[in-house]
Amino acid sequence: MTEQERAAENLKVIRSLMERATVYRAISWPTAFFGGILAIILSSLLYFREDLAIGGGADAPSLMSEGAWIACWLVALVITGVFNSVLIVRKSKRDKTLFFSPGLKMALRALVPPMLVGGILGVGHALSSAGTAAGCAAIWVMCYGLALLATIGIAPRSIRWLGWSLLLAGVAAYLYVWSDGAHPLPLLGSLDHMESPMLEANLIMGLGFGVFHLIYGLIVMWLSRKAKTPAPERDD
Repeated sequence: MTEQERAAENLKVIRSLMERATVYRAISWPTAFFGGILAIILSSLLYFREDLAIGGGADAPSLMSEGAWIACWLVALVITGVFNSVLIVRKSKRDKTLFFSPGLKMALRALVPPMLVGGILGVGHALSSAGTAAGCAAIWVMCYGLALLATIGIAPRSIRWLGWSLLLAGVAAYLYVWSDGAHPLPLLGSLDHMESPMLEANLIMGLGFGVFHLIYGLIVMWLSRKAKTPAPERDD
């Protein structure tokens, strides 16, 4: 395939996706809603588990390691990915199209690089001697926001707003994590931190991947249903 033919095919895919923006929103909001609820539940459970471990006591669990914390969130990512794949399969069967459609391939080419880099950097940060799980969570939120922004050309405008929200929230979270006694922020100085970086990590994950997704899912669900509602007839 020549460069001109490839460019023509890409333009065709982009035009098709732009015309079917409402359909893509209708598919994305259930995934956002499901992933948001899952993230809120998991972050709450891990937060209270860590808080109980810090409090001590005979029945208190041991402090969670960074490796176990990462494994919990990777499982949540896989579950959400499976849920989204089921939705795509159902739609492809309904429309009698391929699962790996040109649009899906283009979206994956935009999403995978920043998410892969963010995943590796976050894990490396959490497992290093100088890093923390909170820093890992902030990196994940930032890079996920970048991944969504990379799909601007083929995704609805709502994805752009979600991407910017997550990117800015991730930057703010990372600055907060950085602002300890050894790295005071200019003008703000050193901020008060919680007893455990794991508590901060769960709050960041719950906010970034939980609350933001939940709000996005609710808004897009409302817009999608509003678009399907026929306008009332006027009596001239």
